[in-house]
Amino acid sequence: MLTDNIRFQSDALVKFFDGHRDKWDEFYPSEQWAFQTIADERAGRLRRVLDVGCATGGLGLALSSRFAVDHYTGVDINRQVIEQAQKSTARFSIPATFYCDDILTLDQIPSASFEIVASLGCADWNIATQRIIDRCWQFVAPGGCFVMSVRLTDRDGINDFARSHQPIAHDSAGNVIESANYVVFNWREYLRLCARLSPPPATLSGYGYWGKPASNAVTPYDRLVFGVIIVRKAPAGVEPRQISVALNLPLDLLTAENERDES
Repeated sequence: MLTDNIRFQSDALVKFFDGHRDKWDEFYPSEQWAFQTIADERAGRLRRVLDVGCATGGLGLALSSRFAVDHYTGVDINRQVIEQAQKSTARFSIPATFYCDDILTLDQIPSASFEIVASLGCADWNIATQRIIDRCWQFVAPGGCFVMSVRLTDRDGINDFARSHQPIAHDSAGNVIESANYVVFNWREYLRLCARLSPPPATLSGYGYWGKPASNAVTPYDRLVFGVIIVRKAPAGVEPRQISVALNLPLDLLTAENERDES
């Protein structure tokens, strides 16, 4: 089993993301829900945003076209997408900074310095998923939010590249030359993972819906809940007594395990 993060090398990601997923209406309903929810709580001001797995910076363009963003920082492990993002900073109407690095080793930016840290298609597409989540949480400022895309199931989760992955790049003959890990969480295990974050979250909220895995994904699931979770950090000096949870997820996801136990 792989243990280190995949350092994506091909130019497939820059070909896909350059000019794609850089407009608000190109993001999934769950992603739109998350950022709109946060913006509504903050009078439309998202302030400082860290995008982990930023590709060419499309999220920054989309958010700044709709909300008040003071600064956008993007981090990606793929050199080609960061080079393209750095060439295209003129597209941004806000200050934007990009780093090519593994988030686990990135040391150029201070901890607890972002109102929003986003991991859309990053932690759930690489190997050291829990360590990525822990690291992202370290960058969230007091009172800030961590926004993460997740695949959820009522069955056992999986983080095993050999059993669950998705090709993302092919050579001219159609042979797979690069694949991403396809991480799936049991929804209860995911909540426990979030509850163990340090410092503990103040609130968890989420929105998701059933869907089929991508047609080229190699995975044992025939359907999954695709969602986005907002994990909120308490304001400075406040220690939450308990974690408030509000999940807008399919009822049959949340009740399936109980039904199996009763049978």
